[in-house]
Amino acid sequence: MTLRLPILFSLLALAGAAEAAPAAAPSPFQGPALAQDQVLSRAVGSIQVSLPRLNPDGTLPVVNSGYGRSTSFPVSWTPVPGAKAYAVIVQDLQSGGPAALTHWMAYNIPPTLTELPRSAHNRAEITGPKGFLQGLNSLGGIGYVGPKPPASDPPHKIHVQVFALTRMLPIGGGATLDKLVQTMGDRVLAEGEAVVPFQAPQPGDPKPGKTRS
Repeated sequence: MTLRLPILFSLLALAGAAEAAPAAAPSPFQGPALAQDQVLSRAVGSIQVSLPRLNPDGTLPVVNSGYGRSTSFPVSWTPVPGAKAYAVIVQDLQSGGPAALTHWMAYNIPPTLTELPRSAHNRAEITGPKGFLQGLNSLGGIGYVGPKPPASDPPHKIHVQVFALTRMLPIGGGATLDKLVQTMGDRVLAEGEAVVPFQAPQPGDPKPGKTRS
């Protein structure tokens, strides 16, 4: 059966328009996000974060990793005027999964403190004048757990994020990352970050504690 000319011309026009229309842009990749990307407020101040006692080349010592003793490393930062508490969140975006790995969450750190010591105890609450709370890491434990990327991986970037808060957070120890980020919400006064690389020990590397300090 022969199509009428007006209908034929309409079909040809539609086909041409469809061919000329640009393809829809692909959705941006929604990969893992750091805690600093999830908090509601946009910090108005910045914090200088320092990581003492790294290796001479600036990498994380094996003793602080899952290949060593998995003890926490010291973190220090510049004080923020008006801060009522601090929080420290350590994460790895290169976990290969849909979410960043959380290695450490320390929060409700008193405003008089501007550092966390090495080898903090893995308890939900550290008591005393220098006490603070600790949350769940990605392995389901309380406190710090060291990175342990596969030996075949290139160096992972460990993000050490420090947040100055306008108040102590009304949550107890053992909080999840989602709970901590949600509670921080718009209470972030300033934030800062230090990034330290870590790679699994390679053949020929010195053993932990032998030549590195």
